[in-house]
This record gives sequence, C-alpha cells and structure tokens, in this order.
Amino acid sequence: MTSSVGKNLFYQSLFQGIKILMPIVTIPIISKALGAHGIGIYSFTNSIAEYFILLSGLGITLYGNREIAMVREDKKKLDQTFSELVSLKLVTTAVSFILYSVVVLVFLHRDFLYYIIQSLHIIAVLFDISWFFMGIEDFKKVSLSNLAVQTAVFFGIVFFIKDYNDLPLYLLLQALGNLFSQVVMWVFIYKKISFHFVPIKKMMRHLFPMIAYFFPQIAVIFYTTLSKTILGILDSQTSVGIYTNTLNLSTIIITMISTINLVMLPKMSNLFSKNKIDEINKTLHSLIHAQLFISIPAAFGVSVLAATLVPWFFGNDFEALKVFIPIIAPVIIIMPIGIAISNQYLLPRGNTKIYAISTFGGAAISILLNFTLIPILGVVGSVLTSLIVETFVTVFRLIYLNKQTKFTFDGNLILRIVASATVMALMIVVTTNGMNATFVTTLVQIFIGVVTYAGCSTALKVPFLKDLFIFLKGKLYQSKRYKVKN
Repeated sequence: MTSSVGKNLFYQSLFQGIKILMPIVTIPIISKALGAHGIGIYSFTNSIAEYFILLSGLGITLYGNREIAMVREDKKKLDQTFSELVSLKLVTTAVSFILYSVVVLVFLHRDFLYYIIQSLHIIAVLFDISWFFMGIEDFKKVSLSNLAVQTAVFFGIVFFIKDYNDLPLYLLLQALGNLFSQVVMWVFIYKKISFHFVPIKKMMRHLFPMIAYFFPQIAVIFYTTLSKTILGILDSQTSVGIYTNTLNLSTIIITMISTINLVMLPKMSNLFSKNKIDEINKTLHSLIHAQLFISIPAAFGVSVLAATLVPWFFGNDFEALKVFIPIIAPVIIIMPIGIAISNQYLLPRGNTKIYAISTFGGAAISILLNFTLIPILGVVGSVLTSLIVETFVTVFRLIYLNKQTKFTFDGNLILRIVASATVMALMIVVTTNGMNATFVTTLVQIFIGVVTYAGCSTALKVPFLKDLFIFLKGKLYQSKRYKVKN
C-alpha cells in the first residue's frame, strides 16, 4: 500500500470528524427548536424524496468508484468512462425528477412546500461526481469542498433555527447545502478530465451493470428509509421524529467507524484486479478486528450514557430515547462488520449477487416486521425491526465470507475487548451514579470511560490504536497478532 491511503484517510477522517462533531451541536438545537413533530415532518418528507434520489443515482456511487479505479491509469479511457457515466446520470436524474413531481402533485398535497424543497436533493445527484475523485483516490478535494459547505450549513442552523416556525428554513439549508457541496466539486474536475457528451449507445453500456448495484440499494432503502415512511403512515410524523433521533447517535458513531471502508474501496478493487487474494483476506481480517476495538466500547458507552445524555441533549420531547437508545446500540457493532464485508470484499470482487441477496433479504424482513410490529408497538416496533434486519444482513454476509475465505473471528481478542468495555461501563455507572443529567456529567462519564477502557485494554494486551495506523501503512496484515486461515 502507498502513502496515499494514509493521506486519504486523513482527509476523509477530517471531513467525517467534522460531520460527527457538528451534529453534537446541531442535534440539541434542532431537537429543542423543532420538537419531535418538526423533525418527523423533515424525516418523513425526506424519506419520500430518498426513493427518487436513489433512482437518480442508479448505483453510480459504488459502480462509478469501481469503474474509475480500474481505468485511472489510462487518460483516454478515464475521459471516456467519466463522460459516459455523467451523460447517463443526466438522463436518470431527469426521469427521476419528473416521476417525483408527478407523485407529489397527484398524491402528496399535505406539506407541499416541504416536498418542493426536498426536490433539490434529487437535482444535487446530477452534479455529484464524488465517485470520480474516490476512484482516483483523491479524497482531499471531496473532503475539503464538502467541509466548507457543511460548515456554512452548520452556522446557518446555529444562528437561524430558533423554533418550529423555522422548519422550512431548516429544510432549505439542508437541501442547498447538499446541492452546493456537489456543484463545487466541478471546479476541480477540468484539470483532470475532458468531458464530452456521448451517444446514447455508448452511455447505455453502463446501464445494466449500474442496475446490478442499484437493486441492492433499493433493498437498503427498504430496510432503512422505508421504516420512516411506514411509521409516518401507520402511526404519526411525531413518532418518525422520535425514531429518527433514536438512530442519530448510533449513526454518528457508525459513520466514524466506517470511514476507513470508503477510503479502502479503491485500494481493495486494485488488489482484486491484481489477484492478491492472500493480502486481501488478511487485510479484511485486520480491518474488522480494528473496527471491533472501537465499536464494542462505543455500544457499551452509548447504552450507559443514555439516561443522563437524553434530557439535556434532545430535550423534553424525547424522554423515550432513554429506553430506545440502549435497544438499538448493538447496531454500532453489527453494521460496520457488514459494511466492511460488502465494501472491502463483495463489491471490489464484483460479487453483487451475494450483496443483493443479503440486502433484499433484509428488505423483505423489514417490510414484514414493520407492517406487523408498528401497529402494535409503534416506535419500538421500528427500532426492533432495524436491529433485527441489520443483524440478518451482517450474519448472512459473514456466513458467505467464511465459506469463501475461511474467515474466523479472533475469539480471544474479542473476549478481551468485551471485558475491557464491560469494566468501562460498570465504572461509569458506579462513579457517576446520582449525578444530574447535564453536559458536564456526560463529559465526566466519557472521560472515565476512555481512561478505563484504555487502561483495561493495555492491561489485557489488546492491540491498541497504534495497530490501526500501522494497518493503514500496509503493514498490519503482516502482524503476528492476527492469525488468518487461508
């Protein structure tokens, strides 16, 4: 591996780090200003737009990343592939926008203004060329341009979102932020590519391969976004707001843990093209265990912090999250494993079949459970459905990975991580019992947790974060700590 991986990780980590830190400030502001109902309206209308955003992109984020990575060393092929993909995306975006407009005009008369604003997210897909920069492993421009726009959105929320009446402005800030973050990347493209519109016949050669990536993403939408849609229809938009915030903390942490997956996708595609199977297997094994080192204590920590975090962080409308957050916390461990397997093994290998089966299986379970549990349990039904579906998807992919590579978890290592996380959680509970639900209390709990976990991990000789950075330099797969069966 080259030093470009380390640089890419730095820029992606910078961007993802800011994305993680910003919600820590904005979620309390938005939750208290808009309340559960306001957040529910945003989430529900956005869930409708998401289906058409997906149709507009047609799987290009993963497919385009892979295609560009494979031709990046041939300028002529690079120009041609980029032009074909952008031309095709122009067609798919136009079709998607027309269909969305028809659905809104015919079926969705309520909250009409909000649906108009959400349509900007569909237009943003047309200008999204992040997949190109990811394919050539130039994460700097993607990260910094997105960071600049997201910073502007952040300050817009901090200074202008004060109460429920600012809901339209909040939607507009989010939509324009997404649109501008895509448009700004075109400033950097002219030095790297010569774009030209191509005949329909040439662009269409990508259609069916893109659809192979698109269908699994439909399934992903079914077991993520569809829960919000069904909950809003069968229960209420307020319930959607509560469900959305239940997932927020876990999503932030999962985003942080999974950053490395995005960075490593082009590299793994390159390794597969060179048929370096042994290195691929060892790298994936090391990556998953490095993720577990972070995800296991994160899940334990979120569970014990919920009681004192929810009141000051989310506000009075979200007291139920004290119970819901610990229920959903295991996905912090489960999801990054499934993401790692798909992004670092299935997709670079071109094995969209298993990826599709796992996601469509998850979608089928999601639809069944949502329609069964929501009428009975409301928000709890959606939370339980999310947990069950993510577990199924990851376990399915793990079974396949084991058959193909003889992948096994390092049980001794995981036991030491769990022991360290358990001691950490107990220490937090014991030392902060009776403290008020304030920001200061949460900071104290986090400090106690980090110190305790680091101490226990060191005492039990758990590979520390140093190994993660060694891995990024391409050396961890040689580490004797990880014995991989080939």
